[in-house]
Amino acid sequence: MVRRMATRALWIAPIVIGATSIFGGSRYGISAAAGLAMTVGNLLFAGRIIGGVAERTPQLLLPVGLAAFALGLLLLTAVMFALQAIDIVYIPVTGFVLIGSHLLLVLWEAAGTYGRIDSAERTEDPARGLK
Repeated sequence: MVRRMATRALWIAPIVIGATSIFGGSRYGISAAAGLAMTVGNLLFAGRIIGGVAERTPQLLLPVGLAAFALGLLLLTAVMFALQAIDIVYIPVTGFVLIGSHLLLVLWEAAGTYGRIDSAERTEDPARGLK
């Protein structure tokens, strides 16, 4: 799942980086690239933690999921402070791309999963007579 989301981030990266570069110059483009990189890194980080726990001890999935979320927020905050200190990105653009790409990628994944579940139900429900 996280690999699909990372791949989709690579699909949208040229569009987002190009659009922000056209709108605000190279600093906006670098800011958008940083936001997308932070998004993918956060998704990979949380996916690795949650996936490992789901395989070993699924009863701990909820507390570990919440902990991964909190730790991810702390790490993203630390990265944003570091980026702000070195002043190579425009923080509002980075933040907007970070939040927007998280939302887009998660909803895109959810929509794809819903389609797969929905089609599986249609093909496997003998009570409805669908084949």
